[in-house]
Amino acid sequence: MNPYKEFDSGDMYLVLKDYHKQVKHIINSKIEIEKKLYSSINKIVVTGLGGSAISGDVVYTLFYDQITVPYFVNRNYDLPNFIDDKTLVIACSYSGNTEETLSAFHNAISKNCKVITLSSGGKLKDMANELGVPHFSVPSGYQPRCAIGLMLTTLIRIFEKLELYRLSEDFYSEVLNLWSRKSNEYAHAESKPYDLATRLLGRFPVIHSTELLQSINVRFRSQLAENSKVLSYSGFIPELNHNEIIAWEKYDEKFLPAILIQIIDENDHQRNKLRFSITREILSEVKLENIVLQSTEKSYHLRIFDLIYFVDWVSFYLAVMRKIDPTPIKNINVLKETLSKN
Repeated sequence: MNPYKEFDSGDMYLVLKDYHKQVKHIINSKIEIEKKLYSSINKIVVTGLGGSAISGDVVYTLFYDQITVPYFVNRNYDLPNFIDDKTLVIACSYSGNTEETLSAFHNAISKNCKVITLSSGGKLKDMANELGVPHFSVPSGYQPRCAIGLMLTTLIRIFEKLELYRLSEDFYSEVLNLWSRKSNEYAHAESKPYDLATRLLGRFPVIHSTELLQSINVRFRSQLAENSKVLSYSGFIPELNHNEIIAWEKYDEKFLPAILIQIIDENDHQRNKLRFSITREILSEVKLENIVLQSTEKSYHLRIFDLIYFVDWVSFYLAVMRKIDPTPIKNINVLKETLSKN
């Protein structure tokens, strides 16, 4: 039962509760790849937009210490000029109809890249089948941003099959158990995501992390935009310590009621951990409220999955607290419709 049905026409609450079922579906799906066809690759490009691109970011966050070839997430019509026949390009579009991704797909084919496609159907699947390009399908019916369990787990399995990294034997079962357990923990008003959403009401979230957690930072900002209909800002340590931190000298809450959220992990560089602490101290001088968001799960990959799930719930709760339906994306639909006429 959805206790927020009054403001949640698309039942995002129930979709969030069942994220773990997406992971389970992909774990039980067949993923077959002829590894020898990709033995010569020396570069990887994941191309997609929005909810279909974030999985590419998260894969790098999860396996940054094992991926030994250049890895790039592309969010545009064209691909970088460095692509060639030794580049693996994975085109991700949940709908299969994202025009930028379709354009990038054609670009990859024209450069003789090794191409794999991932979608729930659409033109991308049709074109892949027509050209004999390997395609992996996921179930349809979700908002792209809410299909992260399907898209991310499929990407992880594809790269695992290509032996770009090694997973522990219990990797998938641990992730499945985590999201199942956290579903019960986060899906009610006496939860930490709900508490954080309460603190964000009427505030402008400023989200800081290191590049290590870039994908979580971007995911949080994107979910606040699409689900909560709230603008926020992403900053990255240590870079922000060389520019942004100066702007806070003249901060005035009357003009920008901001709140600082620092997303931290124990794998962050020791000097960056110190930078987080010093930055907090400096910004406290202008009375900026700050929150430290850090998962306490035992292993790095579980902490990443926990943070993804946590920020998704925060964005949902903030939407319904604001009496805003988290599912509709009016401006995106208007933009797409206008583009289709031109």
